[in-house]
This record gives sequence, structure tokens and C-alpha cells, in this order.
Amino acid sequence: MKMYPRPAFFPRSTRSGFSLVEMIGVLAIIAILAVIIVPKVFSTIASARVTSTVGSVTSMKSAVAEFSGKYGAIPVINGSRRLDDLLVAQGFLEGRFTSKLGTPPSASLAAGTWTQNATTGAWTVAGNGNMSNQSKLISYTVAAAQPANPNGSYYLLDGTTPLPAGSTIVSAMIVGVPVNDARELSARIDGDDPALTQPTTSTAADTTGKVTYTGTGTTRTVYVYIAHQ
Repeated sequence: MKMYPRPAFFPRSTRSGFSLVEMIGVLAIIAILAVIIVPKVFSTIASARVTSTVGSVTSMKSAVAEFSGKYGAIPVINGSRRLDDLLVAQGFLEGRFTSKLGTPPSASLAAGTWTQNATTGAWTVAGNGNMSNQSKLISYTVAAAQPANPNGSYYLLDGTTPLPAGSTIVSAMIVGVPVNDARELSARIDGDDPALTQPTTSTAADTTGKVTYTGTGTTRTVYVYIAHQ
């Protein structure tokens, strides 16, 4: 009788893949890590935007001081023009004021042509449009009384004392800042001064210190004090 070799037996191969229970466990761990890590990532990004904005404001202060030292009086242009365009035109800035906070303009309007009256020293600009909805540098005459909306014309830097009425004041105007970022910027710039009252909630107005804003909704137009003369 013909003999056939007995088939070899091999051990069952190691099981591959994951069971349903294991998959659920892995997904649960990922979800928990996401809940912990993602908010910290967004918080870090927001903090970096605030830090960048503080740096931009600081550089504006230097440019305004240099302009004032050379030309004396700072022109009053209010909220529809850009004082930073004049600083660029005269070589005190390399580019316009920008901020990581807020909403970038949908269209950046041309700077126009700035001229100075040889007799009075007054500056005028021609050829540019209304820039009221863009973040920029502005300059106002200090209001005689505190307005309902601190639009860069009135500051209580120490919490109680207004700037001299009739002075010229320069501010950074930042449009479309989320309320939490506005509050963080205020805390970063004014938070070390015990005389200043910080907003108690993210939606509360801030009317004292170097950072002011009011309004409703999810964003604010924020005004940051630069200098006055």
C-alpha cells in the first residue's frame, strides 16, 4: 500500500488587526486627548496674535515720536484716513500698521499724496478713499468730555484723569477683534496697573487705560493709545 506523507501542522498564525472593543478604546483615548490639547493649541495661537499686536503698537510709538521730533505737531486726521500712510511717506515706517488681531480689509485703498503747507505746516492728503473700516493709525483732538463710545478721542490712562482737552492724540484702531482677544489685549497692556479696572466678562466694555472698546456682538473695534501732544 502506497504511503503518503503526513501533512505538516503549523501553529496558528498570530491574530492581526483590532477587535471592536480595542478600536472603541483607541477612539476614546483620541477623543480625550483632543478635548485636552485642541483648546490649548487655539489658546496659544490667540496669545501669539496678541503678542504680535503689542509689538506692532510699540513700533508705531517709535515712529510717531520720530515724526513729532522732526515736524513738531502731529496732524489730526480722525478715523477716515491713515496717519500711518503719512509716516510711511516720510520714511518713519517701512509699511502700514498691521495687526494679527482683527479682520483684514477686503481691499487695501491707495495711500494718496500727502503735502505740507510751507506756511502753516499743516498736512493734507488727496487721492485716497474712506478708510474707516480698516485697521490703522488715527489721530483725534481730545474730546472735552468722555463720549459714550471711546473712539480714540478720549482716554483715562490712570483710570480717572482724562488727557488735556484739545490735545492731539494718536491711537491704533483695530477693526473686528473677537471679544476674547480684545479682553486679552487689554489685560496684556493694562493688566499690570492696579488702578485700572479690567472687564469682568468677555463681553463687557473697557473704557479705561490704554486699550478701550465698547459695542455688542462677537467683535469689537479696539483703540490702543499711542501718544498725545
